[in-house]
Amino acid sequence: MLRKLRRLLGYVFAFMITMLILVILAAIISPWPSAYIIGRMFDGPVKMTDKPTYKIANKQVNVQKDLRYYSAKKKNTLDIYTPKNGKKPMTTLIWMHGGGYVGGDKIGVKEFATKLVHDTHIAVVSVNYQTAPAAIYPSQVYQLNDAVRYLKRQSYANNTLNFSRVLFGGDSAGAQIALQYVNVQTNPNYARDMSLPAELSTSNIKGAISYCGPLDLQQVTQQKTKSLAMKWFINTVAWSELGHRNWQNSAELKQASLVGHLTNKFPPTYVTDGNAYSFQEQGIAFKNRLQNLKVPVTSLFFKDSRQEVTHEYQFNYQTAQAKICYEGTRQFILKNK
Repeated sequence: MLRKLRRLLGYVFAFMITMLILVILAAIISPWPSAYIIGRMFDGPVKMTDKPTYKIANKQVNVQKDLRYYSAKKKNTLDIYTPKNGKKPMTTLIWMHGGGYVGGDKIGVKEFATKLVHDTHIAVVSVNYQTAPAAIYPSQVYQLNDAVRYLKRQSYANNTLNFSRVLFGGDSAGAQIALQYVNVQTNPNYARDMSLPAELSTSNIKGAISYCGPLDLQQVTQQKTKSLAMKWFINTVAWSELGHRNWQNSAELKQASLVGHLTNKFPPTYVTDGNAYSFQEQGIAFKNRLQNLKVPVTSLFFKDSRQEVTHEYQFNYQTAQAKICYEGTRQFILKNK
C-alpha cells in the first residue's frame, strides 16, 4: 500500500514538474501566457472611492453605454457621458483606459467620467480597444482613429459632441495611446511616418491629459531594477505591445517614445504621475520638452515627496493627492474647453 502511495505521489510530482516546465517554455516562446495573467489583474470590479459625491453627480449625468463603432479590431465599443440639460454641442474629452496595453476596460473610468461631466459640463467619451498581444502596435492608435471617425459622424447627426473643441486623455497605457494620437494630428511628419493622415485640425484640439502615462518609453531600456516581478512585467508588456521579443532596439519603441517627436503645435497639456512603481521620469521629460517648445503645460509630480504615491493614484478619491489631481484637471478643462 505504501509503495503504491509513493508511486502515485511520484506521478503527481512528475506531472506538476512537467506542467511547470511547459508553462515556462510557453512564456519564453510567446508573450501570451504572461500577458493573459497580467491582463486579468486589471479585470476586477469597479469600486467607487467617493460614493457620496458619485451618487450626486450620477443623477445629473446621462450615459450611452456600449455604442459600437466600426473597426476591423475587436472591443470596438465606447461609452458617452453627457450632462443632463447640457448646452449643445459640448466640448468633448475622449479618454483611453489603462491596463498595461494587455488589459483594462472603459468602465474603469466610470467614476472619473461622471464626476468630470457633472463638474465641467463637457462630454466624456470612454473608448474600448483591442489589447495586446492580440493587437500589436500601432493598432490601438489606429483604433482610436476609428472611434474618432464614428464620433464625428455622430456629432453631425445629433449635434451633441463639438468636434471643433475636443480634448484627448488617458491613464497609464491609455495616456500614451491618446497623446500619440494627438501627436499624429499635430505633426504632419509624424503622421506620414505612421501612415495615418490627421483626422482633426490642430486648431480643434484644445488639450491633452496624461495620468501616469509612459510617454518616453525608451527610458525603460535604461532603467535597472532588481525586482524579478518588475522585469517580468515590463518585458511581457513591451513584447506583447511592440510585437518583438527583442523589443529594446525596435523601431516601434523609438516611434512610440513621444518626447523626441513633439512640436510646438502640440496642444496645452496636463500631465501627472506618482513617485512609485510608475513613469514619473517619463512624464517629467515630456513636461520639460513641452516647456522648451513653449507649449502651455500644467504638471503634478511627487518627486520630492517622502510619501509613496503609486501608479494610477489619481482615481482613489479618498486620498489628498487624488483630490489635488482632480481639481487641477477640472481647472485645466474649464480653462481650455
